[in-house]
Amino acid sequence: MEFNKPDKKNLFKHLLRNINDSNNGLKIMFKESSTVHRIYPIMLVAAVGFGIFTKFNALEIVILIFLFLLDFVTETMNSAVEELADRITLEDDKRIKRAKDIASAAVYIMHLMVAFAILFFAIAHTQGFTWWTHLIPA
Repeated sequence: MEFNKPDKKNLFKHLLRNINDSNNGLKIMFKESSTVHRIYPIMLVAAVGFGIFTKFNALEIVILIFLFLLDFVTETMNSAVEELADRITLEDDKRIKRAKDIASAAVYIMHLMVAFAILFFAIAHTQGFTWWTHLIPA
């Protein structure tokens, strides 16, 4: 496969085309991803609920937003792997199943990381500790 350098005259057009493709991918994720429709609302309600109840600080909110975005990235990559695998074959194939399972594991790990962060922040606040100062009582 040969890769061509983008023509400097059409670099802006190339960039706009890439942005359009990325927006199409986001539209697909928001329309078709069951995780976006089922899991994310639960995670957001939990984060907001715990955050309001235990008074998360600005740093914790930024960390949670970052983790939610990383979670969305892993879900997007998992969906891309599944799309490509289904394009190759819809028949049972051990290697394709392994690839799908590995991509799914990445999403699962991110879900656990978000849940752990929410619970850690909430527990730290209910116990009167500030985690960023090595759990010294506030």
